[in-house]
Amino acid sequence: MNNEKRAGIIQLIVVFVFIIGSFALSKLLESNYQPPGQNDLSDRILFVETTQVTPEPYRISFETTGLVQARNDINVVSQVSGRVIAVHDAFFSGGAFKKNEVLFEIEPRDFQLAVKRLEADVARSRTALELEIAESNAALSEWQQLNGDMPVPDLVARKPQLAEAGANVQSAEAQLENLQLDLERTKFIFPFDGRVLSSNIAVGQYVMAGQSYGAVFDISSLEIRASLVDSQLDYLLQATDPEILITATYRGKKRQYKGKLNRTASSLDTVTRFATVHFGFNDHVENLLPGVFAEINIKGSEIDGITLLPSSALQSRNIVWQVTPDNTLIEWSPEIIYQDDMYIAVKGLSDTTTIVTSRISGATNGMRIETTENNDGSNIEPL
Repeated sequence: MNNEKRAGIIQLIVVFVFIIGSFALSKLLESNYQPPGQNDLSDRILFVETTQVTPEPYRISFETTGLVQARNDINVVSQVSGRVIAVHDAFFSGGAFKKNEVLFEIEPRDFQLAVKRLEADVARSRTALELEIAESNAALSEWQQLNGDMPVPDLVARKPQLAEAGANVQSAEAQLENLQLDLERTKFIFPFDGRVLSSNIAVGQYVMAGQSYGAVFDISSLEIRASLVDSQLDYLLQATDPEILITATYRGKKRQYKGKLNRTASSLDTVTRFATVHFGFNDHVENLLPGVFAEINIKGSEIDGITLLPSSALQSRNIVWQVTPDNTLIEWSPEIIYQDDMYIAVKGLSDTTTIVTSRISGATNGMRIETTENNDGSNIEPL
């Protein structure tokens, strides 16, 4: 057999062996192939961080900051016109005054004389009424003597004259009362303790009724304007008798006041998505001014069975993964009482439980895990 024929036979054998080997390898791979999704997920093991948590009584608390402001500024508007004869020493920008203190006084002489004139008019109208009553009684007596029990005509009884005289008395008394009120208004007062924002009043100045000459605010109307996130506002509105403590520093002194929720938000800020609320003071406030910054600490009532979880424990779909004693996962949907960037407070656990604190994806119920328990919950501050 020559060399060419021998080489051809060898090539044919190699091709045949290659075909047989490829066919065998294909069968082997086909026998080991499993379609996607048919793998046993229980064989997959995740490495996760865990911590143990225990339900306990807690008071949910949080803090926010705000700005002191007066509910309204009140214009100083005189109700009568006249020349100013006296001004209170405190009636200047920054001055403080007490309820019913006279801030300035207008010359009262013209009003006093007018009151005397109207007092005379009232006395005259009352005398006229008494005369009409006497004449009416005389006319009635004369009628009865002449006509017995016959009905008395109104004109004979002088009823129109009596009505006119009575109306004149009422008119004179009303004018006198109105002028006496104007006389009282020559002494300008406010029915509250307040502080002066601005004043344009001086002795000798002529003031006109209805014109503004300054502005003040009612000290009792001071409140704190603050912002809360959705969860804080929701918790505050649902809390039973929350404890609100306001801390403000003014003129180098830190002062604390018990607070209350005055008004809640009517809408959310379109940019920050925060809700603006207003806190009031339960205590009398004398040493604060609008513009002072304040801290507000809010504590709710104590709730039993609250478990604190780090915020990282909350997975997508608001679920938490519990870990069984044999290191498998169980999905749990907690009842969230409160949450912020640091922690979430939940209800629903009755005993100490191990939970996953690291973010995981693709986990399923029953999946096995390996734990690296380096988060013992110590980074969560008690409420």
